[in-house]
Amino acid sequence: MKYADYIEQIEINGLWNGRKHIMWTLDRSVNILSGVNGVGKTTILNKVTGVLSEKKLPGVKLDFCPHDATAIRYAVIQKFTIEPDEMLEGLERKYIALPDEKKGVFYDIVDSLFCATDKIILRSEKGIRLMQEGEILTFRQLSSGEKQMLLILLTVLLQDTLPYVLFMDEPEVSLHMEWQKSLIDNILRLNPNIQIILTTHSPAIIMNGWVDKVTEVNDIEVQ
Repeated sequence: MKYADYIEQIEINGLWNGRKHIMWTLDRSVNILSGVNGVGKTTILNKVTGVLSEKKLPGVKLDFCPHDATAIRYAVIQKFTIEPDEMLEGLERKYIALPDEKKGVFYDIVDSLFCATDKIILRSEKGIRLMQEGEILTFRQLSSGEKQMLLILLTVLLQDTLPYVLFMDEPEVSLHMEWQKSLIDNILRLNPNIQIILTTHSPAIIMNGWVDKVTEVNDIEVQ
């Protein structure tokens, strides 16, 4: 099996019972899909990830780079999914098996994000443990926004800088505006080989120089 580095183009023929045809040429690094509620952002992501999970969905075509690749590594972070504690528990098991030398950038990012509440990640612990005013906390004791951020960062970290695609459906949910602003930068800092494909309603997500990576759903409709 030959893995692709990224997705070059998404084509969906017959989105929403044949009413729309989508042709989206993607950036190698960052792709932000925007539009009003109900225009089809989540549907497009679901169609693409459905094909990647080997479901046979008629009318969906993905072009990889290189063109002779037959598969691609990917991960999905969605709004409505299983409980974050359950997801983090699974990620923590993989995190424990990761060599310490692979975790340095992750430690630095978590410390910089969590410092406003005087939390630091404990580097000597096997699992995800944070110290706050002398008390050791597990991820289960964190806020919903903190859990969401850890979920995203761990998902990226565990790909070990391999080329892959990260799909995120409105990742800004529960995140403070400052965390939203730094989200893409922190993801790329953890893995510069990643391709990000996300939907959002948040202006903060694009504030740090990502305006030119925004695509409106109406702009990729083909008549």
